[in-house]
Amino acid sequence: MNATLLTLLNAAIAGLLGLGGLAAAWPRQAVRIVWGAAAVAGAAAVIALLDVLLAEPVATAQFPLRLAGVPFRLALDPLAAFFAAQLFGTGAATLAFAGASEQAPAATAVPVCLGMLGIAVLGADGFAEGVGLAFAGAAIWMSGPADRSGAIQFGVALLAAAAVFAAAAGSPQVGFWAALIGAGALAGLLPLHRWTGPAHCASTHTAALLSGASVPVALYVMLRLLFAPNGAVPPDWSGVLLSLTGAAAAVIGGLDATWAPELETALAAGTMRQTGLATLAAGIALTAGGEDLPAVATMALAAVLLLAALQAIAGTLQALAFGAVREGAGTRRLDRLGGLAHRMPVTTLCLLAGLAGLAAMPASAGFAAAWLLLHAVLGLPHAGTLPSQLWRCALVAVLGLAWALSAASALRLVGVVCLGRPRTPRAAVTDEPARGARFVLGALAFLTTAWGVLAGPILMVFFDAPMRVLTGSGLGPLASPLGLAAGAESPGYAALPIACLLVLIGGLVVWLRRWLGVPGAAVTGPAWEDGFAAPPAWLPFGDPSTQTAGAGFAPLLFSAGVAALSGSTAATESDAAATAATAATAATAATAREQLEAVSIPAIARAPDRLLDLLPDLRIRLANLRAPPPGGAPAIVLVLMALLLILCCWIGAT
Repeated sequence: MNATLLTLLNAAIAGLLGLGGLAAAWPRQAVRIVWGAAAVAGAAAVIALLDVLLAEPVATAQFPLRLAGVPFRLALDPLAAFFAAQLFGTGAATLAFAGASEQAPAATAVPVCLGMLGIAVLGADGFAEGVGLAFAGAAIWMSGPADRSGAIQFGVALLAAAAVFAAAAGSPQVGFWAALIGAGALAGLLPLHRWTGPAHCASTHTAALLSGASVPVALYVMLRLLFAPNGAVPPDWSGVLLSLTGAAAAVIGGLDATWAPELETALAAGTMRQTGLATLAAGIALTAGGEDLPAVATMALAAVLLLAALQAIAGTLQALAFGAVREGAGTRRLDRLGGLAHRMPVTTLCLLAGLAGLAAMPASAGFAAAWLLLHAVLGLPHAGTLPSQLWRCALVAVLGLAWALSAASALRLVGVVCLGRPRTPRAAVTDEPARGARFVLGALAFLTTAWGVLAGPILMVFFDAPMRVLTGSGLGPLASPLGLAAGAESPGYAALPIACLLVLIGGLVVWLRRWLGVPGAAVTGPAWEDGFAAPPAWLPFGDPSTQTAGAGFAPLLFSAGVAALSGSTAATESDAAATAATAATAATAATAREQLEAVSIPAIARAPDRLLDLLPDLRIRLANLRAPPPGGAPAIVLVLMALLLILCCWIGAT
């Protein structure tokens, strides 16, 4: 049976490649071809899910292609089928969205990219995987604009392909570095993550492929190189290094997402955060395997698979919703959006579902993954040296910080993009995408919600067979029909009862509103202006100064800290500097004060006049420090992590 399913998947891949070539040669029929490719990709996803359910043994197909004597072979097992279902499912959603929203001519290379990524997933050796990754990168590069970002993306794909080639015939150390550098670069891990932001800005379908297809494939390659039975056993120190890399990517990605100025850059930062969490879980699984803790390794690997599936569904949903917002509002900048919940209610609800899952809100798939990951960290050995205990405490602190940043970034996106008042005339008259595009968004939102509410049954049905490929044993008592449980005597996570309780509370609120006679129709009134006077007639969208410009929370907090530090430092030296002030300094300070009032900085960062008299160049310093530059995020995160380590040391000493 498995051989038949592999043959059908190979035929689907060949069909996708053929449709991609046909679309390039016959662009006038791009819409029909894209819809046909969406149907083929959807059928391939169903076939892959059927293989996961059947849990058949490995089937292999060899093709008459050779490179240096190495045959070209494709294989299908439950782990490959699990990631193939994600790949083809998100690809079908991307193609259907492009066909429904009149973006089919720009998405003609998506079938070729899906076919090549399918070859990378089904590859039985490094030769087939490397060929699939290289040609998938070439397809995206050739379909996008001829700029630097596309070339860099192609270079990253070639780096991943070269790493897979090297790992096929290398030592265990080579396999680990191939997973960390090759698959890590494709997934957007530090420090090879700078290419993800410009690449996500290319087009809607490119962003959806990168966020919902390339990242799960990169995680699949990493798992194959580190955990598959035919993979090399990594060294003992690999788990700590992998966890450290994932922790840095999770925190820095979450921090970048809180002040990203555009939709796609926020999407890229959130993708790096999710990839970092998955890599952190993989490192914990390696550490648990070295300590002979199979239950902890199972929880960590289940978190990796759940994060990969969540990124495939919710990441694609977020990318497509952002594309709909960009097409409707005519801009991707957050400071030019706002109030879209009134004009795009369906898109707003679907975006809320995706952001809730990625932000690990209760009763979501992200919360289930967070629960698994946290219990895996807590399940590491309690006894040991002080550095090992500090490392365990630091991991818990990093997880909390990453999830807090993800919630803050989701709240910022919803508040700035969907709520408030329109910031431009175009945002005030935007419309929903086409009916077919709304159906795609709704289907992805339903899957994201169902994946979280039914976390236990879904893990039992779809995760047991892939876990057997990775660890040799299934999930065991970890998953149940009601939710998750770390052990027989430990408290679990009952996702379905929590969701039912939330629905019951919501229904009770609606009933109370009707019973108390609250009018159901909307009551209109003047918008709240934060205590300011009513805007004049020439400001139809309200005074811009009475609502946020979309910068988020981090720049304000950063500016407050800078202002506080600058004020305390200047206050200690004010007496000595005041006696040395001259008339020339006073004139320079007056000029600096005028320039300071001309720039737009938060009111909390404005210094007193006495400080301006002492420091004529304060304007330049505050103007440069009021918001952290893109390259300054790593330094800020390193300082925060150092403070967390000091706190953990203090807790361990007491």
